[in-house]
Amino acid sequence: MKSRVREIRDEKDLTQQELADLIGVSRQTIHYIEKGDYNPSLILAYKIADVLGTPVNDLFYREAIIRDELESLSVREVKELAEDLNMTYENIIALSEIEEEQILENFNKIELNNIAKKLGFKFDDLFESN
Repeated sequence: MKSRVREIRDEKDLTQQELADLIGVSRQTIHYIEKGDYNPSLILAYKIADVLGTPVNDLFYREAIIRDELESLSVREVKELAEDLNMTYENIIALSEIEEEQILENFNKIELNNIAKKLGFKFDDLFESN
């Protein structure tokens, strides 16, 4: 997942080790997140954002967050999510494969809010309010 962790960390004059210590992870974890080789969990993403004093949606690219969350689900979990939201499995899968602008064009805000809620976070954490 692409992020601005290094950029913001540098602005705050923190080393990778200092950030890692504040969050409770290894320096290597921060290194891999900054390189884009490791996708943090939502909890870790929020911890990083909190320590850096930056909203999570400014730190991590929003479309990547929702895509990664959907990709982490099993087929059964995606089908259950679709059923819970009265959406088709195909629509949920499509959501994980399109860019943010297309997501906003193809899904209404109520659907997106419900998806975000089911995945355990707020719609506003993912998308800017208009």
